[in-house]
Order: sequence, then structure tokens, then C-alpha cells
Amino acid sequence: MIRFLFSFRAAPLLSGAMALTGCAFLPKGTPVAQKMPLPPMEKTLAAAGPVRPSPEWTRPLWWKDLHSSELDRILDEALSGNPGLRAAADRIRSSWAIAAHERGRLLPGLEGRPWLLNDTLGIWQIPGSSFFGPFGGRSFAFADYSPAFFTYHVDLWGEDRARIRAAVGEARAAMAEFAVAQLSLSTTIARRYIELLSRVEEKEIVQKMVAQLREDLALARSRHRKAGIDTLLPVYSLEQRLAAARQRERILEREETVLRDEIATLAGKGPDWGRTIRIAPASFPRRFPLPSTVPLELLSRRPDVAVALWRVELAAQRVKVAKTAFYPNVNLVGFAGFQSLNMATVLLAPAQAFMYMVGPAITLPLFERGQLTARLVAEQEEYNIAVERYNAAVLDAARSVADALAQWKESVENLTTQDTALSAAHRFTRLTDSRYQAGLVTRMDLIEASLAAQEQELRLSSLTASHLESVVALHEVLGGGYQTQTTQ
Repeated sequence: MIRFLFSFRAAPLLSGAMALTGCAFLPKGTPVAQKMPLPPMEKTLAAAGPVRPSPEWTRPLWWKDLHSSELDRILDEALSGNPGLRAAADRIRSSWAIAAHERGRLLPGLEGRPWLLNDTLGIWQIPGSSFFGPFGGRSFAFADYSPAFFTYHVDLWGEDRARIRAAVGEARAAMAEFAVAQLSLSTTIARRYIELLSRVEEKEIVQKMVAQLREDLALARSRHRKAGIDTLLPVYSLEQRLAAARQRERILEREETVLRDEIATLAGKGPDWGRTIRIAPASFPRRFPLPSTVPLELLSRRPDVAVALWRVELAAQRVKVAKTAFYPNVNLVGFAGFQSLNMATVLLAPAQAFMYMVGPAITLPLFERGQLTARLVAEQEEYNIAVERYNAAVLDAARSVADALAQWKESVENLTTQDTALSAAHRFTRLTDSRYQAGLVTRMDLIEASLAAQEQELRLSSLTASHLESVVALHEVLGGGYQTQTTQ
């Protein structure tokens, strides 16, 4: 038995239904957001004195520019062991699995059913009043077994393609979010490691100060007890300075421990692992290579901007899906099986009982316009939200670059002036020592000069850390070498 559900006589009806339902327009007054142009940054770049344009300005493993082998080791551990980063990678795989599922919409579906499952077997009583002929008023055993079902959605209006693009956009956004998490993790660890370097260096300087003050205090006490050369004033002054230096030493030790623990946690390790972190000084030149077209590079290098851009693409595809709901939904359906009013025919002569059917199944949204319009407006507003978030991301990216450039410029200038200050402090200490040897100044004058020079060394250590952190900030705001995927 062959049955076709399609008849060309239904074509005028279908055309009329399409005319009634095929108006997928937004209500008058519904806003449609626009992506803003990239903000100009020529003056900002020109004001960044130590910056020089370069075609190669950052790379994915940007931290290697800091030339610290220990930082390289820590980040290798962190990028593979951080739980948050692993969760972001899991979200990528989940998103691509959903995209693969959506791609299945383009393929026909074939469903098989086993015997006696969802099939009809039983006794059929044919009423004589509704069935004329010799079989009227009689009962029959019948069988209806359809093991194979075929379905295929005819994507006339692009609904399936829009759903696939939306799923791909979600997966691309997940990849960009992973890059955001990776960049945030690497820059945070780099900052903490730079702080650790600074604290260890400062602790070593303070320990030298403590040792020197102890020696000077012992000498001052000895002079007072034995010869009465000095009064108690130098003793009291040195005792205060020694106590303050020891307090500073303990503070630096605590900060070092806290930083080691934080780095270990970020790397997905325990506190004991943090105790094994070695001190391998980092360095970076006092010029940073920037691209000559920073505004354009922001789109391809900033993962957070890429996330916002893919969210716009995702929302745009969902608007398309909402528009397709206004049009008739067409599916090709079919099944094949056996049907007979005689059980023996199905069992002994199945070829005579074989049947199949194929044809279109059309759904017309005739009385759903209000609901469909509301859904379309909602999806359009979601698109507007995504566009405005993208615009905000672009503005924030431009601002963060300008701020990072200002921080970089300040750090370079501060290092230059601090080099001068430290050099002057060392010369002053040497001159004071010469005057002390000549008996022109007291020992307290020499101690004061030496402590002042060590304070300048502490200041230089702090400014060097700020300089390296500004390097990290520039790498972060410029995307850390991220390369976005082309929007489909």
C-alpha cells in the first residue's frame, strides 16, 4: 500500500497561509542598537614617549619577555593545573558538542523501533452502519507494525542554519572566555611573582640594615660603657632604628609567605609547593614595542572584546531564528512497515502487507502572531544588550590601554630619576665616610648617610617592581598575544 500526504492542490492554500504568516517585522519604535566605531588613539600613542611602534609587539607566551626561568616554570604548572582554567576548557568542549548536535539538524533522521514496541496488535470490530460490504458488522484480528520512521526538516527560511551559527558563536565565545581566563591567570601570577621578587630583595636589604644597626648599636654601647666617649643619645637612636628595621623585616617575611601561598594556589598546588619557588630575577628593557594601529589591533588581540563580539553574533542569529517562526514549518516525514486485517498475511506473506508513506508535514502559525512578535522583540532586545556590551568593552579596552601606557611612562621616568637619586646617595655616603675618617663628622652622621643610601635601594627595588608590573599590564591590555577567530 502506498500513501502520499502531498497533493499539488494544497499549493494555493500554502501560498495563502504564507502570505498571512510571513510578515516577520519588528513593531514600530523597536530600537536596533549599532556597534560603535573604534575610538581614535593617535594622540594617546604620541604622548607615550618611551613606546615605539613595531609589527611584532606581543606573543602568546608573553611572559618569556621577562626572562625569568622560574616564572616560566610556574606558569607552565599553572596553565595545566589551575582548576578554574580546566573548567573553562570543559565549557569549550561542551559548547562544541552542542554545536555538533545542532549541525545534526541539516541531516535526515531515521528511527528504528523493535517489534511489539509502540505497535498496534489486536481485534478490530467494523460497524456495519459505517462499512458497507460483506465485511460490515464483523470482527477482525489486525496488525500495524511500522519499524522505520523518517524525518527531515526542510530549512526553507534558514532556521537550522541560524541555530547552527548561534551554537558556533557560543562555542567561539567560550574559547574567547578561556583566553580571558588564561590571560587573567598568567598576568596575576606574573604580578605576584614580581611582588615576591621585590619582597625578597627588600628583605635582603633590610637584613643588611639590621646587621649594620646591631653592629653600630653594640659599638655605641661599648663606647658609652668603657670610655664614655658618646652620650646615650646615639644608643637610644640606634635602638629605635633597629626595632623599626626588625619590624620591617618581619612584615616582609610575612608578605613573602603570603605571596608564595597565593602563587601556589593559582598554580593549583598546596602551600608546600609555594616554599619551593625559586627567586630568579626578571628584567625588561625600558622601551615597549607597540603596534602602529592599536585601535584595529584591539579587536583581534583582546579576548574580552572577542567575547563581546561573538555574543553579538550569537544574539543576531537568535533574532533570525525568531523571524523564521513566522513562516510555515515544513518537514518531510515517512514511515515503512506492515499493515493487514489478517495476522496470517503479516506472518506468512509480509510482502503483501508491506506499506510505506512519505510526504510533507506543514505547520502554519496562523493564530500565534502576538506570541511570535513578543518573542522577536525579546530577542531583538537581547541583541541590543549584546551590542551595548560590545561597545562598552571597546571603550574599556581603549581606556585600559591609555591607562597602561600612562603607568608605563611613569615607571620609566621614575626609574630614571631613582637611578640618579641612588647614585647621589652612594656618593654622599662615600664623602661622609671620608669626612668621618678625617674627624670632620661623627659616626652617627656616617650611619645616617649609610641608612639613607639603603632606603634609596629599597625605593629602587619597589620602583623596579612597578616597572615590571607595568610591562605585565601592557601585555594584558593588549591581549597577551590572543588571536581571535573570524566571524562566520
